[in-house]
Amino acid sequence: MARTSGFSLLELMVVLIIVLTISGAVFQTINMTTQRSAAEQTKVDMFQEAREFMDQMSRDLRQAGYPSPRNYDPAVLTQDPIINDRHAAAGLVKVDAGDLWFEGDVDGSGKVSIVQYHLDTSTANNCPCLKRSQIDKKDGDPLTGQDPASYQVEVQGVQNTNIFSPYTNGAAVGLPVTTATATGTIIAGVDTVQATLTLEGSLVDPQTRKKPVTTLITTVRLNNCSQAAIGYKTSCQ
Repeated sequence: MARTSGFSLLELMVVLIIVLTISGAVFQTINMTTQRSAAEQTKVDMFQEAREFMDQMSRDLRQAGYPSPRNYDPAVLTQDPIINDRHAAAGLVKVDAGDLWFEGDVDGSGKVSIVQYHLDTSTANNCPCLKRSQIDKKDGDPLTGQDPASYQVEVQGVQNTNIFSPYTNGAAVGLPVTTATATGTIIAGVDTVQATLTLEGSLVDPQTRKKPVTTLITTVRLNNCSQAAIGYKTSCQ
């Protein structure tokens, strides 16, 4: 009678261990690749978000101070001082490390808008984050006489607190500066605003074991035309 041969239990166990080891290595590689892909996508999304914010801010700032009082018949501007008239954009209104306020026709509607960028340093609602507000200007002081801002989140994961830096003829301007009398002459001369933005991603990079960080810097040259107070010389004159 012929004898049939087969695998022994020990051989089956060895094969099973080898298969499990190879399968584990394959699945680990797949998992690592998936995590890396997610991390890289997070980096791309984070950079794109920051880039879009910088582009938006640059477009807004280039319209700061337009239309100026020189674009109107003096009879149209009824407020005294002119800075308070809803028809004329005051230009820069306030610059601080985490705040940038200015007026201008930023959307081509023919109306002057009050645009405010604000750094929310709280940890609620996916912050710290940068927020933007745009509302119509009304007759009144640009700094204290306008409607409350209506903010929307623009960028999340902001890590730095010194976002905005104003300059006059290449020299840094001390912060804060506003259209208030105390610093009105200073803000009226600001001709450049630089924004620095450092963002941290939400996912940990499986290779570095750290959350990805990116930093962008943009510099905007502008015709401020700030009517900080009657008789103040402005950067666009």
